[in-house]
Amino acid sequence: MASSTSAPWWLPLRHALGRVRRRFALDTFDIFVRRVGPSDRDFDPHFEATTKDGKSAGSYRFAWGTPADILGCDAHHTELDERERILGARRLEFGHQVVVVFHAQTVVFSMWVNPRNLNVPGALKRALDPHQAFIYKAFTSPEHRGRKLYEAGMRFVLADLARQGKTELVGYAHVKKDVSRKGLAALQFETMGRFRVLRLPGFQTTLTSAELRRNFPKKVQRSRTAERLASPSPPERIPA
Repeated sequence: MASSTSAPWWLPLRHALGRVRRRFALDTFDIFVRRVGPSDRDFDPHFEATTKDGKSAGSYRFAWGTPADILGCDAHHTELDERERILGARRLEFGHQVVVVFHAQTVVFSMWVNPRNLNVPGALKRALDPHQAFIYKAFTSPEHRGRKLYEAGMRFVLADLARQGKTELVGYAHVKKDVSRKGLAALQFETMGRFRVLRLPGFQTTLTSAELRRNFPKKVQRSRTAERLASPSPPERIPA
């Protein structure tokens, strides 16, 4: 007759800790800044991409997107589904901008610009100074990656800031987002602080570094308008 042994007393505790660990998330992001220089004015919006070995990879055109451009985007090439396209078109009406890149007549890259706030939805919202702008939500079509459209998109924004007399472009990236960080490093962005987002079941908080608080001291009240904006009857206001 086979003998049975009872489970160790600590096994249920181990299983419980495993469940908690799987529901625990800590994400770390760095804030970056790039000073605008006189040479940043010299960006040609008609961009000839090349491969790593110097061969032509196609012609692209950079432009500031219109609501019609955003509403006409393809989800595959821009990651903007119907709700995001509606939200994006309304966002433009309230002062945000979007860089779009055309390959022939198709938008294959988009990147958004906030002129007022460093705003990472659900995590952080701080006021910018008048001489700053914040870039966020960049996406390149899978078929057009590896052609430095992200770097060129940032150069397009820097050229516009130089013409406006603004002096700093602000961005951010997750510590594990190697592609984004590589693009920021290529343009010599420098860190301006760090924040961490801690998520537990029913709880979330953002922890900011002293450097971030020093460089962006003014908190801005968060709004839930963004979630309501793309509903069947969107409100008239959108968060800055």
